[in-house]
Amino acid sequence: MWKIARYAMEGTNVVGIGAFPSHATIFFYRGRELDDRSGMLQGAGREMRFITLQTPADAERPHVRRMVREAFKLADHSNSRGKLCSVKLP
Repeated sequence: MWKIARYAMEGTNVVGIGAFPSHATIFFYRGRELDDRSGMLQGAGREMRFITLQTPADAERPHVRRMVREAFKLADHSNSRGKLCSVKLP
């Protein structure tokens, strides 16, 4: 069984974290717009991109942390108030 947590600002999804049996994945709902200097983003969909994490330590890597911060900054610029409003757990 896998689980996904979604983090949103002003009701709009920003980042999702999926826990799977052999790895975890961070989903960026507007990933196409992120600056992927590290080349870590995967996916070729219209908007969403993701990073696969093989170990818990992968989440602490500087480029992963930078991408998460950038995703929230992008969402903040899109919202006039920029207030974190919800964490949605299925």
